[in-house]
Amino acid sequence: MKQFFDDRTLAALSETIDPNRASPLNYIPLPRSGERFPVNDPSLAPRLSPRPADDAEFLHGLLESIGRIEAQGYGLLAELGASALRRVETAGGGAQNPAWTRIRQRLLGVTVSRAAHTEAAYGSALLARDGARCFE
Repeated sequence: MKQFFDDRTLAALSETIDPNRASPLNYIPLPRSGERFPVNDPSLAPRLSPRPADDAEFLHGLLESIGRIEAQGYGLLAELGASALRRVETAGGGAQNPAWTRIRQRLLGVTVSRAAHTEAAYGSALLARDGARCFE
């Protein structure tokens, strides 16, 4: 997002997006060619067109496309045997964007909320704790 919008513009544009309406735009919002998940394709090229004249529509398309990719990733994990997605706790700048949160909830079909603990190592510590319980 930073390559297209500064924080202030991103926040202002996000307020104009209707997160309950699907965007017709279908982007592959990569910074450069190459993707590993959910599709392992080192030559997958970014697709950022058509770009509408309205920056809010463009942002909506970016957010919607990222959400679709996220949903595809969770779907692939489920196909591979992971537990069904029950909720998503999120951190980082996007966690502070209500429109993005609602788009993700709509596409994932689960509650998406801001994590109580946003430190990068916290999630890893929880996974390690829960994994250790498997061996008890």
